[in-house]
Amino acid sequence: MRMRIVLYTHHSLFEPALSLADALAESAEVHLLLEMPAGMWRAANFEAAADLLPTGLAAADPVLAPSFPEETRKMWRKTASFHLVVTGAHRARHPASLGLMRRVLDFIRQLDPDVLHIDDVDVSPRLALGLAIVRPPCPVLVGCHDPDPHSGERDWRVKRLTRTLLFARADAYLVHHKTGLEALRRRHPRLHGPAYAVRLGSYTFLHPGKPATCLTELVEPVVLLFGRITPYKGIDDLFRAATLVAREVPNVRFLVAGEPAMGYQPPQPPSLVNGGRIETMYDYVSNDQTAALFEQARVVVCPYTDASQSGVVLTAYGFGCPVVVTDVGGLTEYVTDGVSGLVVPAGDREALAAALIRCLQEPQLLATLRAGVATATATDLSWERTSSELIQIYAAVAASPPSGRRWRRLGRQG
Repeated sequence: MRMRIVLYTHHSLFEPALSLADALAESAEVHLLLEMPAGMWRAANFEAAADLLPTGLAAADPVLAPSFPEETRKMWRKTASFHLVVTGAHRARHPASLGLMRRVLDFIRQLDPDVLHIDDVDVSPRLALGLAIVRPPCPVLVGCHDPDPHSGERDWRVKRLTRTLLFARADAYLVHHKTGLEALRRRHPRLHGPAYAVRLGSYTFLHPGKPATCLTELVEPVVLLFGRITPYKGIDDLFRAATLVAREVPNVRFLVAGEPAMGYQPPQPPSLVNGGRIETMYDYVSNDQTAALFEQARVVVCPYTDASQSGVVLTAYGFGCPVVVTDVGGLTEYVTDGVSGLVVPAGDREALAAALIRCLQEPQLLATLRAGVATATATDLSWERTSSELIQIYAAVAASPPSGRRWRRLGRQG
């Protein structure tokens, strides 16, 4: 008998959540719930004019269809149901938000799932407060994408409260790299259930079914740094390394694209010699623009000062593009040095420059890395492997004695 899974996710995690739901639907009955806060439609790359949707549950396909190609729509149509949780403008603790979460939990209870998988502990203070009041309708698996906070994060106090509430209701916990297990236990020593590590798959979300070998032939020496621009992304280190790369690689282009985090002012890019240049796009990046950026990049760089895993790495892999990363967090569990990318010490600008120069000047190395990316995407970092491991975890969670479903000190069983 197929398991019935409810996957509750957030607009910031839509790409991996949809890829996971698509893979899980091959062997389980999947119900996908996507939380959408007011005013975040454009930031989520949902370019349809959907801000007029009323607060509540809404069928997702009619709303999101104009923003995505048919191949992407086929992914969510494999699920048993796909709904948006439209939260409106109220704060998480507002009675209207709590009323909405009661309705959402009632909806989940009616589905009678084997497991509720909350994609990430940090993304829904509303759901956390709702579960603090209403008994979970089934066993709960809570994911944690970032066991340790990134440098420069401003909302850690809110995340701490959200984690306290959700972790108390969980029957088990999930991270996406093995080093995250130690970090999770260190930061949250009172966890009462088992914790699992399952790596995510490559993000082929923007071009499902398109083989990496069919990507545009690369001509220019282009290096891409992509994603939300924050202190931990190591832009200072990249800019210092760029001056060294430009001396060795004529006409090199560095593309830096993404919206800066609130309150963060990115450093001024330096001028480069030898025809090199740094182009910045500190703004919202649409799906089409994202695809164009990755398709022209010869290598993607992630010079992070700290990190867990990286959606940027997995997006690069989805486009068949190798990466240069630093040896922080779980990045080395996703990037095999010399096989799917190059790994350098964090903060070592000379090593970063040397790795980028190799990728730009050694065609055989680049071909080897691209072949390694294609192999990893089809095997070790496939969503089929991820979903297979998760199905086993779901079965274990569903069969375990209740822990998060007990009230303990957060409420009274009713």
